[in-house]
Amino acid sequence: MDKEIRTDRIFPLKDASFYPGKDFCDMVYFCPPTKNKKRLWLLTEAKKPIIYIDHYKFEPLNIFKKNGFRWIDYGITDIEFAKPRGFGQLKIYGISPQQAQQSYFLITTQISLIMSGSIQSVEKKLFGISREDAGYSFINPAIIEVGSPVKFKLIYKAGKKGLPERSYIKFNFSLVFSEPQKKDKKKDGYIRVINSDCKVVLKDIKIPSDESHRDGDILFFLPDGIKPNGKIEIEYSTDKSFICPVSSSTMERRYWYSNLPVLSPAVAVEKKKIFVPVSENNGHNVIFVSGKPERLFLFFPGRIKQREKIYLTGIITDKYRNIVEEKNWKTDISIILEGKENKEIKNISNNLVSRYKFLIEFNNLKPGIYRAKAYDNYTGKIIAQSNPMEIMDKNDEREEIFWGEIHGHTEMSDGIGKFENLYINAKEIGLDFAAAADHACYFTDNQWEWMQDITNSFNENGKFCTLIGYEWAGNQGHRNIYTSENRLKLFRGMYEPTSNLDVVYKEFENCENIVAGPHTRHTGNFWDHHNPKVERFFEIYSMSGHFDIPVNKLLNEGAVVGFTGGGDCHSGNVFFSPEDPKGQGKTPHFTSYAIKYKSGITAAFLKKLDRKNLIDTLRNRKTYATTSDKILVDFSISGYKMGEIGKTDRVLIKADIHGCDAIKKIEVIKNGKVVYVEKPNLLDYIFEWEDRKNENKKSWYYLKITQKNNEIVYTSPIWIEIY
Repeated sequence: MDKEIRTDRIFPLKDASFYPGKDFCDMVYFCPPTKNKKRLWLLTEAKKPIIYIDHYKFEPLNIFKKNGFRWIDYGITDIEFAKPRGFGQLKIYGISPQQAQQSYFLITTQISLIMSGSIQSVEKKLFGISREDAGYSFINPAIIEVGSPVKFKLIYKAGKKGLPERSYIKFNFSLVFSEPQKKDKKKDGYIRVINSDCKVVLKDIKIPSDESHRDGDILFFLPDGIKPNGKIEIEYSTDKSFICPVSSSTMERRYWYSNLPVLSPAVAVEKKKIFVPVSENNGHNVIFVSGKPERLFLFFPGRIKQREKIYLTGIITDKYRNIVEEKNWKTDISIILEGKENKEIKNISNNLVSRYKFLIEFNNLKPGIYRAKAYDNYTGKIIAQSNPMEIMDKNDEREEIFWGEIHGHTEMSDGIGKFENLYINAKEIGLDFAAAADHACYFTDNQWEWMQDITNSFNENGKFCTLIGYEWAGNQGHRNIYTSENRLKLFRGMYEPTSNLDVVYKEFENCENIVAGPHTRHTGNFWDHHNPKVERFFEIYSMSGHFDIPVNKLLNEGAVVGFTGGGDCHSGNVFFSPEDPKGQGKTPHFTSYAIKYKSGITAAFLKKLDRKNLIDTLRNRKTYATTSDKILVDFSISGYKMGEIGKTDRVLIKADIHGCDAIKKIEVIKNGKVVYVEKPNLLDYIFEWEDRKNENKKSWYYLKITQKNNEIVYTSPIWIEIY
């Protein structure tokens, strides 16, 4: 079959969003852009709802009633909605939440058809078969431990009417999994038909799917069709699977990022060649769950003023850094505090606050550098070591160092995990600040209202800071935008009037409470649209990898930006993302095969932990990035700190470094080149070096620090002019 993407779409309004005080419901609209004429319909008991697709308004023209079903005709249009990528906002005025539960919006290129009767009869009219008649699916196993090889067996059962001759059936799979193949049953990805009540011919394995770039499709042809209630049983083996918990039950790929369970079926009859998925009631679920407890992580704060109480957080995870809630962890371990004061806790059982977390309180610690280690009481082996914590004297004028991550995605766009859980998870692991940055095109105005409400509800000055933000994705790449305020104006890159970055930055260029930065994999043509009044940071590392080479190029061309370490995590987390410790750069770390590294993290120099200070810090480039470890670094040149621009007659570089592991290498990057390297092999090190080769009057510098465990720090640059 040729590439087929449905241009006829049905949207159940039970999935639409309402918000108190708003007189409309809304949902994300996707339909492939087409120049063909389209007709709009609404099945509803609401009297005369008014429909908007983006800014295009449609009012009722005719009403058709039959057998108790009421279809409203909104007429024929040749407008190309939601250019250029098919995503838009559907708003419906004049409908109540109760009425929406039984209402459906329909857009079709079959403009001569008159809609009447139930939604099932309309599906049959449009597609040749209804979802309820498309069959059933059953899968085994349905619950899988993350990271496990799996041999799936799926039974597809036809509906009461079967399928006619020359039908097709396809089964989806994630591109994270092994590529299906039929040649060698001993090799990974082997797929076969075990039993069948009809002739089944494997026609194609489409990578990627016509409808999703992160999924593939296994396509079978049924030349004789299949009898009523007939069965097809297939087997598919994959050595590769998700390493994060995922629950999948949606059978329809309404959007490219819809989270379908593996081997979810869709059928197409010859006359229409439009694939129709089985209904959610008739489909199967697949759940990936955390493994057994295997790893322990210890987290201290960063650099803080002396205070009465300080907490060490312990988090228990499985092999892939997924929190394990349902299984107990051994408590026969000791915690030893090392630093200006040494203390020991011989058993953590009294410190558990949940099955996967413990908190240990230390009181009135003296100023200095501290680390904690966890020992197995039976073997005496170290099983975890914390990040370094520096306690400053109360009179110390240096800024505190806080840790956070501001680039997480959830189910509100193309990720998974509840939106509110992103902040809950961030607090659980002791982050100081966090922000979701879901794609603005994939959530609605009503959803944005309560997303902002949720983000605001977690913000607590001095304790935990949340930023309202989103990811704009348009013609010039992707940009993350944040504010220190309680509300942020929403711009969508896939909405034609705001698909140009200039429009966005023009709105924000005089707002000191706004900051933005490029998404590292999607920078676009940076200089065509860079606005230095708004765009002040660059995510130098994320779950897509390292981006120091393009950053160096931009800095050489004149960019003045600080560095952040991010996630682009799509599993509903910030920083503490699922990760394969042995598979960095090789193992997909999410349901997308392209994300293959663990999350980075950002250190922020703040006088006070609140939104205003955090936005100011991002705008003034007083941050640095690490690939995950909470390494403490102070970097300066002749008295100028990270992010600053200064003049001097002597380039004296200093850095105070406290690692999570031995510091293997310190590289001085000057104007994009490594000009000096030092290899201290120490946990704590004071670095000094003077650059005596000042061939350029103006230069920029930053440090790239690599630990023995290959975790890396990128300090924000300092710009120096020699006089």
